[in-house]
Amino acid sequence: MGKCKNITRLLSDALDRRLTTREWVAIRLHLPTCSGCRNYRKQIRLLRVAAHAASGIEAPGAAASDD
Repeated sequence: MGKCKNITRLLSDALDRRLTTREWVAIRLHLPTCSGCRNYRKQIRLLRVAAHAASGIEAPGAAASDD
């Protein structure tokens, strides 16, 4: 569970700051094997789009999907 805790923290951090290459690699290696973290990523994306919609600002990359 420690690995998932670190990955979800990084996914959240990515909303506020640029992640390092090492951090992105850790995420990319972990996500294919963990449905819980993939679901978390989808949920925070949805929340981000909803927040931008509520504010009247289009979310960056809202039309793009890499799933």
